[in-house]
Amino acid sequence: MQAEFVSQLSHELRTPLTVINGWSETLLAGDDLNDDTRQGMKIISSEAKRLTEMVMDLLDFTRMQDGRFTLRVEETDLLAELEDAIFTYREIFSREGIELRYECADDLPPIIADGERMKQVFCNVLDNAAKHGGSGKRIDVSVAAEKGSMVIRVRDFGPGIPVEELPYVKQKFYKGSSKARGSGIGLAVCDEIMRLHNGTFDIANASGGGAVVTMTLPMEK
Repeated sequence: MQAEFVSQLSHELRTPLTVINGWSETLLAGDDLNDDTRQGMKIISSEAKRLTEMVMDLLDFTRMQDGRFTLRVEETDLLAELEDAIFTYREIFSREGIELRYECADDLPPIIADGERMKQVFCNVLDNAAKHGGSGKRIDVSVAAEKGSMVIRVRDFGPGIPVEELPYVKQKFYKGSSKARGSGIGLAVCDEIMRLHNGTFDIANASGGGAVVTMTLPMEK
């Protein structure tokens, strides 16, 4: 009953949030706003998008709880999905003074995956890197083929994760000592998506400082 309630409420919240998102973007595109009003509209748009992401996390969480969380797999250009996410976040990060670097190996093949779900993982990890490691002002993304798997790494140059918190960072609702806003569900959802792909999702402190998220996906069909 609890899962059903959360699922229904999340669906109901999506409609007004979609309207708020749409109208805030429409108003921001106009030329008749003074500076204060434009800044206010940017805040409305940003907060509405954050709420939408939280609602989607809740929906995914309830699907995970009752076994309805599934994939739609097909041959996918995973690099295109990753590069779309990077293109989106590079502009956002630049406004915050964060440099986003991207390096990709040559001739990586298409992969069997749910492209939409994997893009969800990429966006969540990039957003998380900025929230917790953005003080380092740099985020590196790399893709390589290693031992029959495609390996995607996202590394920040922030303060890293307290060693005692590392075993728990992927647990549902765990936020540790971080003051960053969020539901505490996103990384657990990413971990589940990677598990359903027969892949792995690892979070560790990087050599030289900062944190690194390593995602692996098998390249064989």
